[in-house]
Amino acid sequence: MKARAASEKSYDSVKNTENTVEMPQRLPPVLTADTAKKLLNGKTKVSLDLGLTTTSINRTNEGIKLNKKENIDYVSLGKIAEKENAAYFVSRGKVYQVAVSGKHFYKLVPTHGAPTLEIDGIRMHRTKETTPDMDTGRKLDSLRLRGGAVLDTCTGLGYTAIEAARRGASHVVTVELEMSVLLIARMNPWSRGLWTLRGVHKLLGDSFHVTDGLPERFFDYVVHDPPRHSHAGHLYGGEFYRKLWGLMKPGGRLFHYTGEPGSRYRGVDLGRGVASRLREAGFVGLSYHDDVMGFTAVKP
Repeated sequence: MKARAASEKSYDSVKNTENTVEMPQRLPPVLTADTAKKLLNGKTKVSLDLGLTTTSINRTNEGIKLNKKENIDYVSLGKIAEKENAAYFVSRGKVYQVAVSGKHFYKLVPTHGAPTLEIDGIRMHRTKETTPDMDTGRKLDSLRLRGGAVLDTCTGLGYTAIEAARRGASHVVTVELEMSVLLIARMNPWSRGLWTLRGVHKLLGDSFHVTDGLPERFFDYVVHDPPRHSHAGHLYGGEFYRKLWGLMKPGGRLFHYTGEPGSRYRGVDLGRGVASRLREAGFVGLSYHDDVMGFTAVKP
């Protein structure tokens, strides 16, 4: 995409730049160890979409009839029941883990609420004493997000973009670096809103560079929830913060996840450094929120 001059940029300059996977019209049944155990113990109503709904199933001598098309045998159910930190889907009678293997290993991991994404064994959401969906809601609460245009710099499984749209955001632009992450989201029932909710626009690329093509002074809110500093240090730098400042309307609000205050990377206090660079970029009114481990700030 060719970037327009700043005075000519508008939402139309970004709305047609999506480059993502398609969402199937109907997801296959998704099973976890908990679901498999319930089926093996004789339950006739279970969730086949990671807790969003319940479904009545039918039993046969060979196994379980999950829906009109899919069946699973008892041996396969037994194997799933032994895998606590994984999710599986059934397609054409075969069982597959919701995972992608390549440069890294990406997989969907169940929680008591929305599942989390795990990359090389590292969880991308907070799951201790919370769930990914609860944590997302609290982050948006800290922004007092109601309507307006939202930039979500790191899509992940899409929970921020989805919740922002549900709270009435007029436009949500969400950026994801890795196609593998979107492939996991494609198979996650909790991520379906990325494809079905109006006003959610997905961009593929590094936010550091993608922001160069976005319209200036367009966004009312920015949610910046980057990977840890060791994996994406350029998303914690002053140059990137200045880009975000330029994209926001006067009075726009930013949320920046940092982790616990005083956390260190190579001996450096990460939170203190982030706060200093945000102020240097022009943000004011910085406030740290313990419950979501991040800063809010305002563009004056």
